[in-house]
Amino acid sequence: MTTTLIPAGPSGPAAPVQDPFRPLALAADLLPPEIVTARRGRRARAVVLSVLTVFALLLAGWYFMINQQTAEAEQQLADAQAEVQTWTRKQNEFSELVTTREQAETIDTQLSALLVRDVRWSRLLASVRAAAPSGVRITSVAGGLFIDGEGTGTSESALPNASGKELIGELSIVGVGSGKQVVADYVSALGEVSGLGNPLFTDVHEETDVDFTVKVDITDAALDSRYSADAKKEN
Repeated sequence: MTTTLIPAGPSGPAAPVQDPFRPLALAADLLPPEIVTARRGRRARAVVLSVLTVFALLLAGWYFMINQQTAEAEQQLADAQAEVQTWTRKQNEFSELVTTREQAETIDTQLSALLVRDVRWSRLLASVRAAAPSGVRITSVAGGLFIDGEGTGTSESALPNASGKELIGELSIVGVGSGKQVVADYVSALGEVSGLGNPLFTDVHEETDVDFTVKVDITDAALDSRYSADAKKEN
């Protein structure tokens, strides 16, 4: 290699002198392309393998968690089934009691339907006698209820129903009074008795005393509510 020195011109400084023995900064890739390609392929495979390894670890963790939750759910289901079987066995032990209670409820329902138009006669007859004023003596009381569907609106006397209640039967009251006024007062008092209405003389004759017969309607107010659904709820 030849080095040429250029002298400085009249208008500028002289160029620095180059050292003929200084090392030159040279860089060159002397590896064959096959080796470079192989190295790049190995790095790419290493990256892919790392990604696949991380994905496999995540997948294994997720699978383990799912198996754990499934096992817990199966255990809870088994516990629930065992509890159901336990209660079923206990219920079978009391099956006779349950059957008896159902039969009792059925009988109670049938009894309620049968006695829905039941009248507490002792209370009604006691009211009939209690309404008699001094001077009136009741000798007999006879009565009965209408058959279902008959006599529900008007009495057999064909008089208007002035009670405002449903008519369910009739009473025939025979008695003796000391005078016409006390007998009339008794008939008026019968109209005020709960469960009775439309009192009417059917026979009156006077000798020493006044013998009379009064027919009075029985209204639905006289029905006994002991077996009604409302009464059972209150009890």
